[in-house]
Order: sequence, then C-alpha cells, then structure tokens
Amino acid sequence: MPKLTLADFAESLGVEKASLPKGCFDLINQKDFNYEVLRGKKRDEAILEVLKKLKTDKQVIGAKERQKVWNEGWDENLKDFVKSGYDLRMLVPKFIRPNKIIRYKQDYILPANPYFELDYYSIFREWLFATYFKDFENIYEFGCGTGFNLVALSKMYPEKNLYGTDFVKSSVDLVNEISKAYHLKLKGDIFDMINPDVDFMLKKNSLVFTIGSLEQLASKFEAFLRYLLKNKPGLCVHSEPTIELYDENNLLDYLAAEFHRKRGYTQGFLPRLEELEKQGKIKLIKVKRLYFGSLFMEGYNLIVWRPIK
Repeated sequence: MPKLTLADFAESLGVEKASLPKGCFDLINQKDFNYEVLRGKKRDEAILEVLKKLKTDKQVIGAKERQKVWNEGWDENLKDFVKSGYDLRMLVPKFIRPNKIIRYKQDYILPANPYFELDYYSIFREWLFATYFKDFENIYEFGCGTGFNLVALSKMYPEKNLYGTDFVKSSVDLVNEISKAYHLKLKGDIFDMINPDVDFMLKKNSLVFTIGSLEQLASKFEAFLRYLLKNKPGLCVHSEPTIELYDENNLLDYLAAEFHRKRGYTQGFLPRLEELEKQGKIKLIKVKRLYFGSLFMEGYNLIVWRPIK
C-alpha cells in the first residue's frame, strides 16, 4: 500500500524537504498516510458518484439563503463547543468529513486513516504558518468560520494579535468565546467581504489570510481587493479552490472544474491578481496547486501576494 512521505509533502508544497519545519516532520511521523489508489470498478464508481452529484446538486454559492445556512452551521459549532466544556475538537469544520475518498495528484485515493484529509491539511497549515506568518505582528483571517485556524495560529504564535472576521454573527460569537475561554490575543468582528466596511482599518505590520472563504463570494471579490489595496497589508495569503489551475484535458480535473462551475464558486481571482501585477500594483510571490482535495474538487491551492506600497 502506498504512503505519503516527506518528499510527497515537499512536492505538494513546492519546497525542498529540508525546508519543512520540525512541526511538519513530527506530524508526518505521527499520522497514518497509507492509501489505496482507486482503479477499475472502484474508480468508475467514484466517477459515477461525481457525475450524479453534478446532476442533482442544488446548492448555489452566494445565494441569499446561504447566509442563514452559515449562521446556523457556526451556531451549531458554538453550542457544541460550550456544551463540551470548551473542547477545541468541536471547532473542526463539519465540511472536513472523515472516511471519504480523496483527490490526490489527479487520481482518486482511499485513505486507510479516516482523518487523512484533516491530517494532510494540518501539515499544510503548519508549513504555511511557519513560512509566511512569523514576521507579522497583526494577523487577520477573513471568513474565519469556527476560528479553527486562529486557534492553531495562537498555539504557534501566542504573542501575536489575531483577528477573526466573518459575515455572520455566530462565527464572531464563537471566536470571542474561544478567546475568553483560553485567554487568547484574539478578537472577532463582523466583516462582509462583498461589501467591506471601509472603517475597519488594518493595523500596521499586518498579514491577511483566507482559507476557503473567497470561494464563497461567487466571484464578487473586487470590492475586497480594493479594500486590501487601500489598506496595504504586508502580505496576503489565500488557500482557495482555483479553477484556473485545473488541466481540463484531464478527466478528473475536468469533473472538478465542472463541479466548481455548477456550485458557483469564485472564478477569476488569480487572473485578476496577475492583471494587477502587470499594472505594477501587487507582487505575486507564490502560486501553487497542491494537487490535493476532496472527491469533488481541490480546495487547498495556495496564492501569496503583497500590495506594492
């Protein structure tokens, strides 16, 4: 049975093995990354599941009713968190599901470990935070959901000022409840990326990041981009589905792109950044497809850029 190795993670992230932080080494050694590549009938069944989903899926990203869905979803996490006695495991977003087929290097794989996706993501996040976040005093996550990422960040950098924003109140309430329970330098605020509050000013020496939240804007990202260009954070880091990175001559990539379009996830963000770079307004630092995701799409690509001051 094949197994993901240190070299596989380094390739996925586009770095040398030796550059991976110790935290990544430790996590890779602790977790089970054995898997089976689906072939023949099993692969056909996975493709059929995707095709059926494409036909029957009714969810529309950015629709008005989605605000209620998100508010109720994060409220469920908040209630579970308080009821459990502030157990941080209750913050894992419910869309990271165990025991699922995974998309890896343009193949479908079946992990031996039910928490393969979460463990892979934890290693990616460990590397991401260690690589890009250490030099900034103020860190803002836009679309922070349960505060899951901010808690991990606070463990790595307890001295930094952390800010979690979301467009629904239950998310902000949850972030502030976490901060209170664990005495963190963390504050939650309401912020709508589609209609940014211009009075919400970023502090000096700041980094902005999004993880799976730009996707929910249904391509209405221009106002948020203007907000960032005006506030000029030191660095902007995004881990998002990026339809432009698929090779649509590959069957599984084509299906993922079709799912992306069917749902209405954001498109055009990377091309817009490339356009801004040509205009001399920003500098693109890294664009990397991780070749990893769920059965239906890849949600863990990386775009890093900074405004030119």
